Amino acid sequence: MKRVVVHIDRMVLKGFRNADAHAIGEGMRGELTRLFADPVAGERLASLGDMPNLQAGKISLSQDLRPR
Repeated sequence: MKRVVVHIDRMVLKGFRNADAHAIGEGMRGELTRLFADPVAGERLASLGDMPNLQAGKISLSQDLRPR
C-alpha cells in the first residue's frame, strides 16, 4: 500500500465570505478523502510516480451552492 500525502499551500476562494473558509476547507478535506479512497484513483496516482507539485487549475461553481 502506498502512502499519499497532500499539502495544500494555498487555496484562493473568490466570491465567498471569510466566515465560510473553515466549512469550505472541511468540505475539500472530505472530498479529497473520498476520492483518494477509491482504489482506481490510488492506482492512477501510483502510476504518476513522485510529484512534488500538482496544479489543480480553476474550478468553477454555480453561485447558489453553499460552503458545505
